[in-house]
Amino acid sequence: MSVDSERTEGLDSQSVLELFKDWYHVPVLLVILVTMLAIRLRSYSNFIRDGDVLFSGNDAWYHLREVSYTVRHWPSTMPFDPWTNFPFGTSVGQFGTIYDQIIATVALIVGLGSPSPDVVAETLLVAPAVFGTLVAIPTFLIGRRLGGRLGGLFGVVILMLLPGTFLQRGLVGFADHNIAEPFFQGFAVLAIMIALRVADREKPVWELVEARDFDALRNPIKWSALAGVAIAVYMWSWPPGILLVGIVGLFLVLAMVSDFVRGQSPEHVAFVGVVSMLVTGVLMFVPLNDTSFSITQFSLIQPLFSFGIALGAAFLAALARWWESNDVDDRGYPIAVAGIGLIAIALLAVILPDAFRQITTNFLRTVGFSAGAATRTIGEAQPFLAANTLQSSGQTAVGRIMSEYGFTFFTGVVAAVWLVAKPIVNDGDSRKIGYVVGSLALIGVLFLIPALPAGVGSVLGVESSLVSLAIVTALIVGAVMQADYESEQLFVLVWAAIMTSAAFTQVRFNYYLAVVVAVMNAYLLREVLGIGFIGLANVERLDDVSYSQVAAVAIAVLLILTPVLIIPIQLGNGGVSQNAMQASQTGPGSVTEWEGSLTWMQNNTPAEGELGGTSNRMEYYGTYERADDFDYPDGSYGVMSWWDYGHWITVLGERIPNANPFQEGATEAANFLLAEDEQQAESVLTSMGDDGEGDQTRYVMVDWQMASTDSKFSAPTVFYDESNISRSDFYSPMYRLQEQNGQTTIAAASNVKDQRYYESLMVRLYAYHGSAREASPIVVDWEERTSSDGSVTFKVTPSDGQAVRVFDNMTAAEEYVANDPTSQIGGLGTFPEERVAALEHYRLVKSSNSSALRSGAYQNSIVREGNTYGIQPQALVPNNPSWVKTFERVPGATVEGSGAPANATVTARVQMRDLTTGTNFTYTQQAQTDADGEFTMTLPYSTTGYDEYGPDNGYTNVSVRATGGYAFTGPTSVAGNNTVVSYQAENVAVEEGLVNGAEDGAVEVTLERNEQELDLTGNSSSDDSQTNESASTSVSASVDAGAVAVAP
Repeated sequence: MSVDSERTEGLDSQSVLELFKDWYHVPVLLVILVTMLAIRLRSYSNFIRDGDVLFSGNDAWYHLREVSYTVRHWPSTMPFDPWTNFPFGTSVGQFGTIYDQIIATVALIVGLGSPSPDVVAETLLVAPAVFGTLVAIPTFLIGRRLGGRLGGLFGVVILMLLPGTFLQRGLVGFADHNIAEPFFQGFAVLAIMIALRVADREKPVWELVEARDFDALRNPIKWSALAGVAIAVYMWSWPPGILLVGIVGLFLVLAMVSDFVRGQSPEHVAFVGVVSMLVTGVLMFVPLNDTSFSITQFSLIQPLFSFGIALGAAFLAALARWWESNDVDDRGYPIAVAGIGLIAIALLAVILPDAFRQITTNFLRTVGFSAGAATRTIGEAQPFLAANTLQSSGQTAVGRIMSEYGFTFFTGVVAAVWLVAKPIVNDGDSRKIGYVVGSLALIGVLFLIPALPAGVGSVLGVESSLVSLAIVTALIVGAVMQADYESEQLFVLVWAAIMTSAAFTQVRFNYYLAVVVAVMNAYLLREVLGIGFIGLANVERLDDVSYSQVAAVAIAVLLILTPVLIIPIQLGNGGVSQNAMQASQTGPGSVTEWEGSLTWMQNNTPAEGELGGTSNRMEYYGTYERADDFDYPDGSYGVMSWWDYGHWITVLGERIPNANPFQEGATEAANFLLAEDEQQAESVLTSMGDDGEGDQTRYVMVDWQMASTDSKFSAPTVFYDESNISRSDFYSPMYRLQEQNGQTTIAAASNVKDQRYYESLMVRLYAYHGSAREASPIVVDWEERTSSDGSVTFKVTPSDGQAVRVFDNMTAAEEYVANDPTSQIGGLGTFPEERVAALEHYRLVKSSNSSALRSGAYQNSIVREGNTYGIQPQALVPNNPSWVKTFERVPGATVEGSGAPANATVTARVQMRDLTTGTNFTYTQQAQTDADGEFTMTLPYSTTGYDEYGPDNGYTNVSVRATGGYAFTGPTSVAGNNTVVSYQAENVAVEEGLVNGAEDGAVEVTLERNEQELDLTGNSSSDDSQTNESASTSVSASVDAGAVAVAP
């Protein structure tokens, strides 16, 4: 009895151990998944503000629009959207994809078929956290194929702990499609690996196809077709995922040539390529909505490129069969393939030049280290090791990589190198081993002596990084030709190499590279466990494991993992990346500062299609037919701002932006915002649209970042194409140097602004509210220094430390500048070099409740500028530094004046009160009289009639209103009889209807001539208003100059 009991217990114990051995990875993986999800959801409450759901970044907001549309029209996605890119509308292939359809479906399920807007928004809010967690599944499965179950779990642990881009894109609130991309790509890579393994095992060849032996072909067909489906689904989530098709194509060429050279049939790999690419090509016709060759749209390029890869694989297989049957020297096959490839590329360039240009341009921009200037204005598209990023973060290239991946990137590289070298080393051929050693040495030289590839690149006219990439690629190809590689491992190697190149070209691809790093470390762990002195790979019983073996593995794992737990990273867009502890500190960002202004716009401006009282309201979630130039109904209008804010305007303001984060309208926005006068700005608008519909742009929104040279002002200078200007035409840096320990260092740097900066439209709006601004007797002084190599001359603060000089009057300031070529009037804060004229058609209608002073970046900019110039920072803060200011473009009220002296200057002034901030400002404009003393003006600010207009009758309910009427003043002179002569008209009313275009007519103004005896005793008792006006002007001028007090 007892013997049977012991035997049963032994069997039960053995069964439990076997069960654990077979399934231990499942509970471990579940724990990892739950942990990853918990980390990514920690900041959920930060995105719920007063019951509203907010998102981080820009693109998430457009996904909210796409998901909301799909919920209303399930399963359809938006075919065309006229609610952005005014006056054209848009259709963006990267949005309204399967990503949005999945989220919309989940929202419909959660909302029981009729989800509220909050349910839809909250579903989208958590989607990145869910996708970011689920990426662990394909990572584990790929890692398991490379490194066994333990290796797969190790790879997932690395993925869980990685800070930086991968974690950031997968946090709650960052509801872009980015983090879904590696999820879908991971499964596509996995499917390709399985298909290749099956093909290697079952060896499909042409004879089986010809004989229609479907029993022998069933598994290869099934898995190859599934691979094609997985690739197509990946591209359904992101059309530029055609990159993976290109990776498959490169792999096929490399694998098939390698197989043939080594005496193996290339048809097994070709079979996978042909079947998978044909399936992919067919499925890519499903979302096709564009007959161009745009990579960012669901266009012809995805199916045709896939078919091209399939055709190429079939051709290479047929060529190999012909080559073999004709007993041609095998060594000529690679040469023939290379030659045919070059001919094919040339034919593509001739026959389909648009497709060729799209492929080559995007290849270089994606994996060729060649992001253009416009692309680099996008934070996520900057090079991973961009010099400006390294400089701003104070990191070296190695430090930058370490801060993103710890040691895991470098151990991943070791794994990749060993993956290439292992078959060669195992072969035992000393010549081949020498090739490996020599290749590693050459790569080390390229890394340690960057001048070498730079010199070659300068001779060839290409970037040094492309030279290095070409050399490394050639070395890998050479290695592959010398040994027998498993097809799936070779594919992983090609995939890893391309994704690494992409990640270093654009920082955004680091969320792909994280998966590559994880799976390569999974492979490395298996190889480490198989090392002779460790020998854990084949251990069957725990009793066989020694403490030294466990210690060796534990030390290796800790060395790899520890750095990723403690090091955050500085991203290219200036933000600090996340680690698990920082994940709870994320939030929606500056959209919270814009939200109030956009809510105001939604409630206080006419609905689209109702401007001016028309009744053509546009349906916000309507279905519109695709058009290259949408025919907007009367009463529609655009809202101009920088492209960063376009989606916020669409979704939160329910208005149509001229430019958006797709960079549509970016050039026109730059030309408008940097226009040096109203005529140029009007020309930009009328050039938009076949019928000049851009002229219907009604509002302009400018925030402090757009007007700041330390923030976004430089971005439009990259896109501006009205003339050949650059950032240096608007401002140049001036450095404050200090001596420390016998060395001269840069203590601070600020920008000396040129007149062109102050005359740019967005600065005239944000800083002056469209009013004229006179120059003040303030001079910026500097000295010039030359770099050690003599190539660059730059400005530094004077050796006496006085970078700002304040004079009693403009004459004295001008004399000083005339005698000192290293000085200029103005150029700091809002002080221009010379007079800035008033705008006639733009008025401030709303300031945000939030102040720019809430921004640490704004404060730092002001303090740094004050420190550089040696003045109090308060002197540099505008009167009303609201975060966002909204302006209306209006016809303006025409003023017809008379009664002034001939050929004289007449000034109009009105005090305006900002109802939001409670501050006042004065709008000033000047006009010249003719020989009869008559003049005309166009005034953008009204003084009365506000309550008669609002969104209900197609106009704006303005939040900036006059405190009184206009004052018109002419010149003041002294007559020969000691009499002061002045011309003025007080408290002139300007109706709101005349300004906003609702009414016709003009304001008649007649200046009255006033005489006052000049009191030489100084005891004037006159209360003449012109004397008061002159006095106030003098006081104002003294305040402007006196505000710039030199700091002690």
